[in-house]
Amino acid sequence: MGLVQRVIEAQGIPSVSLSMIPDFTRAVGVPRLAGIAYPMSRPLGRPGDADGQRLVLQSLLEMLDRAETPGSYVELPFVWPESPAQARKGSDVHPPIAQLLARKPWLLPRLYAGEIPDEV
Repeated sequence: MGLVQRVIEAQGIPSVSLSMIPDFTRAVGVPRLAGIAYPMSRPLGRPGDADGQRLVLQSLLEMLDRAETPGSYVELPFVWPESPAQARKGSDVHPPIAQLLARKPWLLPRLYAGEIPDEV
């Protein structure tokens, strides 16, 4: 993602990355980076927590507005509300696209071709 972000920035479009492993993400040279201490696969927060996810996105947009130059880094102040064991247990909640492909794996080639099915 960092390489894509650098290409976008080269076109004059500011961008920010969100990372649970900011040291690794910083190593690829992203222009703007926000670190968050959330479990892998949950960068925006818990499933169904629209308010919490909105706060994370709002923080990213605020960073994008405040960080005028590339090379900026901020650690977001959010704390994961569950123990690591609870977070791992909750990771069996799959996104809708994964649920669809589990039920209808033959749709995968259509998705790769850019055809988004109306059915879910």
